[in-house]
Amino acid sequence: MFFFIKFVANPYVMLYNIYAGNKLIILTDDLQKTQGAIFALDNIHLEDITEKIYDNSIGNISLFHPNIEEAWIIFKKHFNVIEAAGGVVENDASQYLFIYRNGKWDLPKGKMEEGETPYITAIREVQEECGIQYITIDHFLFDTYHLFTENNKKRLKITHWYKMNETKKSDLTPQIEEGIEKVAWIDLNKHPEVLNSSYENIQMLFADARKLENIMPEN
Repeated sequence: MFFFIKFVANPYVMLYNIYAGNKLIILTDDLQKTQGAIFALDNIHLEDITEKIYDNSIGNISLFHPNIEEAWIIFKKHFNVIEAAGGVVENDASQYLFIYRNGKWDLPKGKMEEGETPYITAIREVQEECGIQYITIDHFLFDTYHLFTENNKKRLKITHWYKMNETKKSDLTPQIEEGIEKVAWIDLNKHPEVLNSSYENIQMLFADARKLENIMPEN
């Protein structure tokens, strides 16, 4: 089970949507932007809340704090932070590069190695996982976040996402040793079911990117 946190850029209100399966935690500074039970971040034990989400004894909740940046600092203190980076890669046919692993369509991404920048990690991971050679980064999109448990410890992964373009065609080769079964270029207008067969974080990533900069045409 993992939590996914979506950062929503907004000139007036900033919030973090944290997904745990089909559960949602909203970290917000605006009481108009809430769902489910509302708690003051300063008055709860975050570990207790996350445990209740793990054991399905609680539904959607909102965590309120008057200063969203301060709220995020408080939230991060409860977890070991791991950084990763990945790419939303598009070719000249307006298709997007997907990997298929563990029964789900996903986007190529991976952990940053020591001394790497997010930019370098994103390029390396896309090339390693997909076998693609000729890509360039167009621009940074945004960060996403998810919580997961490793060695009985809860960790926060920050993933830096970049919009990339294929500059020259090359063969695709899945990184089998990483459990990747298939790599494919997908036209999401013709095959929207791919997103339906993906993780909610990937669905939200495309939805946010589309709203922010028209990364993909509306269906």
